[in-house]
Amino acid sequence: MEYFLVTNNPLVKGKYPQLVGHYLAGPVIGVFLQVRDLIHKGHRLLTHPLSGSLKPGRIPFKTVFLSRKREDLDFASLQYIEESIDLYYRTVPPTPVRWPEELLADYGAIDLSQVEAALESLGS
Repeated sequence: MEYFLVTNNPLVKGKYPQLVGHYLAGPVIGVFLQVRDLIHKGHRLLTHPLSGSLKPGRIPFKTVFLSRKREDLDFASLQYIEESIDLYYRTVPPTPVRWPEELLADYGAIDLSQVEAALESLGS
């Protein structure tokens, strides 16, 4: 495989465990910060961290595809993730959200469907 996933979505981890390189329980910002660290190590974004047109501070789950191969620092990837981190902090509510189980299931399914669309696009 030429890519791996960074996710906090248990549905993605359950369906595609062989693709998940980093699973982080917790908010979306944890995914974004891990992705930024991996970009600094030479991995490149293969999916946009803001895909799906959902405000990152207002969703419980996010999955990002990264290249498995390490290369020189990709400044475009770094810019995208930095902008995503900034938008997360601008859209996160001042008090933590307590997500009802039904809503968590819906958001998990939305993120999983975006993963499946990306896999189809990547020819997997």
